[in-house]
Amino acid sequence: MTPAASTLPVPSASASLSPSPSPSLSSIALKGVRGVIAARMMDSLHHSAQLTYHAEADISALLDQRREWKQAGLKISVEDCVIHALARVLAAFPAFNGVLEDGLFTPSAGLDLSVAITTPGGLMTPVLRGASTLSLAGIAAARADLVARAQAGKLAVSQMRGGSFTLSNLGTTRVRFFTPILNRPQVALLGLGRVDPVLVPDGAGGGRTVQRLGLSLTADHRLLDGYPCGQFLEGLCHAVERFEAAV
Repeated sequence: MTPAASTLPVPSASASLSPSPSPSLSSIALKGVRGVIAARMMDSLHHSAQLTYHAEADISALLDQRREWKQAGLKISVEDCVIHALARVLAAFPAFNGVLEDGLFTPSAGLDLSVAITTPGGLMTPVLRGASTLSLAGIAAARADLVARAQAGKLAVSQMRGGSFTLSNLGTTRVRFFTPILNRPQVALLGLGRVDPVLVPDGAGGGRTVQRLGLSLTADHRLLDGYPCGQFLEGLCHAVERFEAAV
């Protein structure tokens, strides 16, 4: 239905409709690292039945705890906390943690987490191995090391292989939810969005502000149906909302 003319936005007389100056443009060839990424993304979309589910978790208490850690000189990020919670939740949902190849799903005994990292050379997904065996401080240190190596271009080929689940974080941008593409042959990937303050009514005319984290779960529908995906996200939300971990 076409909206009435009166509802259409009208630019002010002072608004400039001319494009702003931009840097010189040049063609970009899909080759090298960019070409590998492009080929893998198309392969993923062509050879899996991907569907993304979204949820929100109230991480107000977790952020309060993080501020205490920061005052104590501990560098623990929200992403580190989610990884810690994710390792525990995946233990209860093993069908999300593994690889699907030639029609056979092989679950992983532990969590070898592929962490999506943006680098000058393109998107990298090095593997944080044995995440389910690490303390929160251990996860923070291991992830920081992978980020530093990725940014410096010092990742070994062996560090890019063998992941059983992937985590992608866009929380530093305005993106709250997105549809991350599976890192085949893995069957599930979790995307973290930004944290937003949300006013929750108390039923008596008032309310309180909570901090909600956007979560986006992409899963291969050949193996994982909607209901277990909903259960998985519910379990993860509970884990981060009631986060408990010794540093």
